[in-house]
Amino acid sequence: MSKSQIALEYLATYAWAFVVVATAIGALYYFGIFDFSNYLPQKCIFPSQFKCLDFSLNPGQVRIKLANNLGEDIRVTSLQITNDANPPISCTAPLSFDWASSTDQDIIFSSCTGGAYILGERVDVKMIISYYAINTPSRQTHLINGKINGRVTSS
Repeated sequence: MSKSQIALEYLATYAWAFVVVATAIGALYYFGIFDFSNYLPQKCIFPSQFKCLDFSLNPGQVRIKLANNLGEDIRVTSLQITNDANPPISCTAPLSFDWASSTDQDIIFSSCTGGAYILGERVDVKMIISYYAINTPSRQTHLINGKINGRVTSS
């Protein structure tokens, strides 16, 4: 055997090993083993004025429970929910309501469509709350932004 033939067989053996390893990695990727979003925790992030106590993302509905930590009674004038998908998520928001200090409020968005809001998929949802303090004479409107990241589940 010549040195060139030995070198070629050596490289061919490693080429076949590389093909087998690449095929195995491709199969694992195809079956979702490398989908790390499955292992990330679901989270709800709001400023300290509105503590997120619980949330659920159900088909057609977004539910969130927030605590009013502002130290004063407020009137929520509008609620909006959106995300970065094309088209963005669209939900029917609850009407304006009064919210006493140091109390919890269940907020339910219904009839949610679009925005890649699909059963079993992870979704990022942005929520905007517009409010003013009831006892403040100027009734200056404030905006609070929050974010929910989780998986849409059926229960």
